[in-house]
Amino acid sequence: YAEQFLLAHELTRKAGYDHYEVSNFGRKGRYSRHNSAYWSGAKYVGAGPSAHSFDGTSRSWNVAPYAEWRSRLSAGESVIDGVETLSATNRQSESVYLGLRTVNGYRASSSDLEIANTWTKQGWAELEEDVVRLTPEGWLRLDSLAAGLTGL
Repeated sequence: YAEQFLLAHELTRKAGYDHYEVSNFGRKGRYSRHNSAYWSGAKYVGAGPSAHSFDGTSRSWNVAPYAEWRSRLSAGESVIDGVETLSATNRQSESVYLGLRTVNGYRASSSDLEIANTWTKQGWAELEEDVVRLTPEGWLRLDSLAAGLTGL
């Protein structure tokens, strides 16, 4: 997997695409606005079966089976299947994870920078003042690196 991921990174960069998020490539100025909303913590509304919504504090999701979703909708019933209210800790963890998965990076605290300095020595990250940006090698370790900053 790592070999294929890094090869995809190299080939798409040579073809003029930016690897602007761990699983997305695009030409400069042509990045996905839809997905970027998720990564930036923006509010969004999901309107179909299995769709998710986020109001800035809570995340909800609709029932998955189309027939059930349509039946509830037709009956004037709620199609929401579940709600999760994010704590301050959840939101901070998401901020770290979502920041590290994009080229925008994560604005780190001084204690986070100490950890991130070890990543730069491994070739997993780059630091620009207090912003940590993972390299493609770092993106291969995204989950564990993010957990190292959040303590999860």
